[in-house]
Amino acid sequence: MRWKFDITWNAATFQKLLVILLGAAISGWTINALIIPHRFMSGGVSGVSLLAYYLAGWPPVGVSILLLNIPIFILGWREVSFRFVVFSLVGMLGLSGFVLLFTGVTFPLREDMLAAILAGVFIGVGGGLTFRAGGSQGGVDIISIYLNRRYSIRYGTTIFSINILILVATGIVVSVDRALYTMIMMFVASQVLDRIQAGFNQRKSVMIISNASRTISQGILHDLHRGVTILKGEGGYTGQPQEVVYTVTTMLELGRLRELVWTIDPNAFIIVNDTVEVFGKGFKLQKSEDFPRKVRKAVENREKG
Repeated sequence: MRWKFDITWNAATFQKLLVILLGAAISGWTINALIIPHRFMSGGVSGVSLLAYYLAGWPPVGVSILLLNIPIFILGWREVSFRFVVFSLVGMLGLSGFVLLFTGVTFPLREDMLAAILAGVFIGVGGGLTFRAGGSQGGVDIISIYLNRRYSIRYGTTIFSINILILVATGIVVSVDRALYTMIMMFVASQVLDRIQAGFNQRKSVMIISNASRTISQGILHDLHRGVTILKGEGGYTGQPQEVVYTVTTMLELGRLRELVWTIDPNAFIIVNDTVEVFGKGFKLQKSEDFPRKVRKAVENREKG
C-alpha cells in the first residue's frame, strides 16, 4: 500500500497536536499520581507496562510504553493513514515522555474507591481529548485497526479481549481487589471518554408526527435555521397517509423546538433520540482526510470511473 500524505500543515493541525499532547499529559500524570500508588492497572500497552513494573520494578513505565509500541507501529504502519500514524506517534511519545516526567508525583488520596473513580475521570479526559483530536496514544488502537483490516476482527473485540487478559493477570499476580478497582476505573474512563468524544453539546434527532407537518417544517427552517426532512408514513390505526417531520438539533435548541411545535399543534407527537455525532451542513463537516482509508479509496475510484 502506498501512503497518502494526507496532512495539511496549518494552524488547525498544530492545534490538534497540542490537544493530543494535553491529553497525553493528563494521562501521564494520572498514571503516576493515582494508578501506580494504588497499584491499579490500565488498558492496553499501559497495562502491560504497569504489570511488568509491579512484578520487576523495572523498566520504568514510560520506557516500557515506548519499547512496546515500537513493534506495534511497525506492524500497523501499512494499515493506517499517514495522518493517523503521525498523530498517534505524537500521542504515544507524549504519553511516554509525560509518564517519565511525572515520575514520583503523587496525589494525596488514600481511599482506593475514590482513587479509582478519580483516575477513571482523568484517564477518560486524557484519552477523550486525544481521540477527539484524531489521534491515539498508540498500542491497542493500532493493533485493533491492523486485525480489522487483515482479518475483519471488530475493534471492540480486540480491545475488550486484551483488557480482559490484563485484568485476569492483575487478579492472579497482584490481587483480585486491585483487578476489581481497575474495572471500576475502566468503566468510569469509558463513560467520560464517550462524553468527551460526543461533545458536551450532544445532538438530538427529533421526529414530529402532526397534521400540521408543513407549517412546523417551515417554522424549523426559518426560526431555528435547521434542516428538515419530510418522511412519508401511514397511521397504524386509521390507515391514512401521515407526514413525519425529521430534524436534528442541539440540546440548547430543543426547548425552542418543542415550544415552536406545540404552539403550532398542541397535539403533536414528538420523539427525541440521542445522537453520538452529526456530520453535515450546520453541524460538523467531515474532511476527506478524516475518512477511513477504504472509504476514501472507494470515493476516489468512483470519481475516476
